[in-house]
Amino acid sequence: MISLGWLSGAHASEDLACNAPSADAGHRQRALSQSRRGVTAIAVAPDGNAIGVASSDGRLRLLDASGALEIRTLKDRGGVIVEGLAFSADGRDLMAVSGDSLGKVWSADTGEVRLTLRGHEHALRAVAESADGLLIATGGEEARVMLWDGQTGQLERTLSGATDFVNALSFSPDGHWLASGGADGRILVWDLVSGELLHMLCGHMGAINSVAFNAAGSLLASGGEDGQVFLWDPLEGKRIQALTGHLGAVRSLAFGRDGGLLASGTQGGRVVVWDMATHQVVQDFAEGAGAVNAVAFGAKNQNRLFVGTEAKGVLSWAVSRGAAK
Repeated sequence: MISLGWLSGAHASEDLACNAPSADAGHRQRALSQSRRGVTAIAVAPDGNAIGVASSDGRLRLLDASGALEIRTLKDRGGVIVEGLAFSADGRDLMAVSGDSLGKVWSADTGEVRLTLRGHEHALRAVAESADGLLIATGGEEARVMLWDGQTGQLERTLSGATDFVNALSFSPDGHWLASGGADGRILVWDLVSGELLHMLCGHMGAINSVAFNAAGSLLASGGEDGQVFLWDPLEGKRIQALTGHLGAVRSLAFGRDGGLLASGTQGGRVVVWDMATHQVVQDFAEGAGAVNAVAFGAKNQNRLFVGTEAKGVLSWAVSRGAAK
């Protein structure tokens, strides 16, 4: 359990520095957000019994474990497009953030809004919850991240350090770290125990659209507009691998539940899957489904990959752990 009572925001050490962000990074990110069509976000419940799916028509739905049948449409949406989705650790709640600057928490059982997170002044893009369910993190079109009490919805603390839009968020499995990816091409890693900005990770040449920790918390993956997928050591703050076999801007990343696989989806419609033991491509999908806005591995079947696309909705693919053909 992490106490945030004394957390005073992020404090970068003197050696944390990156190249200056591109002057038009924010403009590119606004255009990217507005251009997303079809399925905009996917989240899989930890028990695998439900899949949350958001679409550019404003719908937010719960599908069954196969991704084929609709369980219910969540209420009180108001037609606002959801940019980020996350299930609670117990699978009972589905969190969503959208362009109206609000975060909402729905009961997956009833479809009713349980909590509304108010405090941001601009559109939101990213949401994540700690594995113990105590914290919800939100970020978007402003240079700050807000931490909320996962049970009451009360604002606990605001983290500073970003210099542009926050596009992606991920908690480490033990809840000690929170990583963000921004339009400025920087990855920030906060130590939530000490309250300090632990690392500012540099290397991407464009906006970062997705960050994800593996199941052990030993790897942090990032992907962005430059078409690069990097693996980082979150403890040391060092890049350990640039994954090859990828082309085009990366819109989404997801580790398999056991951390053995990493999938990425691109603006050009490709999905690439790597084996984390060898860092080799084991599968490469391209089926003319339009841009891939979201990828998520199944919970019951860890080799099942759900893909949210612009043109074909939600696709479900079996992923092999063997060598790519």
